[in-house]
Amino acid sequence: MNVARAVAATAGAALLGVHPLALGDPLSVVNALRADGCARAAVAPVQRSSVLDAAARELARKDELAAALERVGYPAASSASFHVRGSREDAAVRRLLADRYCESIGAARFTELGAHQSGDETWIVLAVRAEVPFSDVRDPAAVARRVLELINAARAEPRKCGRDSFGAASPLTASATLAAAAALHAQDMVEHRKLDHTGSDGSVSGDRITRAGYVWRAAGENIASGQSDAETVVAGWIESPGHCATLMAPYFTETGIAFALAPNQNPSIYWVQVFAAPR
Repeated sequence: MNVARAVAATAGAALLGVHPLALGDPLSVVNALRADGCARAAVAPVQRSSVLDAAARELARKDELAAALERVGYPAASSASFHVRGSREDAAVRRLLADRYCESIGAARFTELGAHQSGDETWIVLAVRAEVPFSDVRDPAAVARRVLELINAARAEPRKCGRDSFGAASPLTASATLAAAAALHAQDMVEHRKLDHTGSDGSVSGDRITRAGYVWRAAGENIASGQSDAETVVAGWIESPGHCATLMAPYFTETGIAFALAPNQNPSIYWVQVFAAPR
């Protein structure tokens, strides 16, 4: 089992800038179309996936869909992507999707959605996962929820992290934006077979959070590899003084959790938990 040291930082003046435009809600738009308008009969709603959010962000950088899914480590059995521009208000996005992509949006086989919005453009990915032969982490959303539950249980009690004492801290809330940043770094570590806070492009956690579109005043990251479930990885972080200090830090309010699989390799899984507080 490998657990890397934790890092934390505060935002500097270089991150000051124009406040981004308010995002629309592509998930609600797509599910409304699946319920009424793009299917002969209503089909089940799709769920938001932070990993597919990361894939949509890669599409915005001009990646092809297959390459984007491979890069973020999403094992798709079937997938489709949509790109609309001109407005990212929900009504306009719905009209454009209905006009151009109704048949695919109404396909019952899709179960998950990812989206990225920038300026007046929206990128959407719909997909269904292929079965992955790694039973303990077959449901990434459930694993992430369990990690968050365990982390918040740890924060709820005073504890010592090495020589440092921490009081109980408020629970963290899940952030899809932070989870997307975590997913990209987890996959980057898998691709380069290296457990490191520094990405293959030289980025650190704050850089990756900023790229994801999160404006922060405090940021940190815990990483690990080899643990097969949420309980094991969180226990390892709590036992490590540096990781423990990061997960107990009272100034963090939001988190994103992800892992990436490396089948037939050792270690066969890489974990990332990103911590932040918005500006």
